[in-house]
Amino acid sequence: MNKETEMPCSKDISALRFKRRSLLVLLLFFTVGALATNLTLNLFENGLSLLEAIYVFLSTIAFLWISQSFWTSIIGFIFRLIYANKAASIVTPLSQNLDPNSTPRGQTAIVMPAYNEDPDLVFLGMEQTLRSVLATGHGNSFDFFVLSDTTDLAIAEKEETLAQELYHRYGLQGKFHYRRREINTSRKVGNIKDFCDRWGHDYDYMVVLDADSIMSGKTILNMTRMMDNNSGTGLIQVLPRAMGQKTLFGRLTQFNIRLTGELFATGLSYWTMNDGNYWGHNAILRLAPFIEHCDLPVLSGKGPLSGEILSHDFVEAALLRRADQDVWIYPEGQGSYEQVPTNILDHIVRDQRWCQGNFQHMRLVGTTGLKKVSRIHMLMGAMSYASSYLWMMLLLMSAFLVTERTMPISPVIPLPYEWSMLTPYTASPLSLFFIVMAMLFAPKILALLLAYKEANSYGGSLKLTISCLIEMVFSAITAPVLMIFHVKIISALLLGKTVKWDAQSRNGRTIPWREAFKQHRAHLIAAMVLGAVYLNQAPELLPWLAPILTGLILGAPLAVAFGQEKIGLFLQRHGILLIPEETKPPEELPLIFTKLIQEPSGFNESSLSHKAAE
Repeated sequence: MNKETEMPCSKDISALRFKRRSLLVLLLFFTVGALATNLTLNLFENGLSLLEAIYVFLSTIAFLWISQSFWTSIIGFIFRLIYANKAASIVTPLSQNLDPNSTPRGQTAIVMPAYNEDPDLVFLGMEQTLRSVLATGHGNSFDFFVLSDTTDLAIAEKEETLAQELYHRYGLQGKFHYRRREINTSRKVGNIKDFCDRWGHDYDYMVVLDADSIMSGKTILNMTRMMDNNSGTGLIQVLPRAMGQKTLFGRLTQFNIRLTGELFATGLSYWTMNDGNYWGHNAILRLAPFIEHCDLPVLSGKGPLSGEILSHDFVEAALLRRADQDVWIYPEGQGSYEQVPTNILDHIVRDQRWCQGNFQHMRLVGTTGLKKVSRIHMLMGAMSYASSYLWMMLLLMSAFLVTERTMPISPVIPLPYEWSMLTPYTASPLSLFFIVMAMLFAPKILALLLAYKEANSYGGSLKLTISCLIEMVFSAITAPVLMIFHVKIISALLLGKTVKWDAQSRNGRTIPWREAFKQHRAHLIAAMVLGAVYLNQAPELLPWLAPILTGLILGAPLAVAFGQEKIGLFLQRHGILLIPEETKPPEELPLIFTKLIQEPSGFNESSLSHKAAE
């Protein structure tokens, strides 16, 4: 290998990794320490009651969760501000000195698993990816696979028809393969394993797509070049951008991912380095170590946290790292796309499976040989849902803490009197509240500042600002709604209820009012309980609770509104919630995804293949 294209040696990477993580740990230590100390001193009055001590403990966990997101975003902002388009290669040295004209040395299989998906959508994504790869002039280095686990016979028949059409349209003899398993053993994991058993030894690398993924040939080509140049790398995860959304919920989610995704991923890649993670698609894997080391265990026992692992990706990344294969998050989303749920209820259906899978990881955290950061990834995945329980407990406890000032309801733990001397130098409770809120919203504000550099592609500075403000209001309103949904999901898991594995709903749908009210009954109950507790215990805090109660009470109407295509397309026509891929469509995205205004009533499924070929 040419020295100019070699990665830094493992000793250099270890030293750099130590410096970066030491910086992050110091930032977290001082931030969490300052917040927790301020909270303790604010609560301190002739000692700390047991209830207050528990509140401080739980708040410290919340401060740690908020702080890691805050500082990860700050780091990402600094690199994106200073290095702009070079930030990804600076943070992740994979692409340094990459020759953009070199021919891939390895053979790569591009695989797209599918399970009872809309076949038109599946083959549209595969065709766009295939066409873009062939257009690079390096098509001989790539083969394409649609790996179907479809059980619906009507969908399977349509898949076979579209596969034959695609095969003949491009003359893909020996280059394109459609395979359907009649029995989908072990779900997606079994689907990929079947591919590895049948074809895996014929290829050096595997690019894994999701059923709604589209990737550009240039991006895939550069991924293979990075693997060629870095023989110790087992997996590279690139950042997917959301696209093709019409509903209000979908467009809000799409805008947020486009605005903040690369900023946060840059910060995440900064401190994880070669201990990165895998998100299950839009990634390239080195097949030999993947086949050798990534057989997943079946968890013993009964119940939802046993059996086959639902969220396979985190575990596969951890197993590759245990085998000393580098795993990198490459924080660049250009040429990498996916779709997102189109309404909040379908989003929650997906979250149910992810939550169960992430909680299964807790049984694997102690697995022998795993790297520390791999364990942290698993803990963070579970915490992304468990934090909802944490916030709910803090909300309820806040009201009782106010009451305890005049009527103690728990034992008091005496503290040194000297602590009170620090009280004049602490932030007031209101100031502390605003500091925490600023930390929560900082990633969006920083991302907005960066986006002003390409404001025209977002519809202009004014419309970009309006779009960001709308999305921030949306986030604030939906946060308590998602909190209750996650509490329900975790409660169901604790009671032994296992979720179903169904095909994801990727096309837009209108939420019926009856379904919306049925799914949001718990939110109304939570609003009544929280409102009653605060009214009885701390009525002076009700104004601060009002945004949360409003989101919970209006959950059903908001679910209906968020699922409306008319609202989303109306805002788009007026330049609100635009993303650059809509104002300046890249060649790998078909018109069906980038020119939604032309087809406001939804796409014509029978014409998808023809439009992709035009």
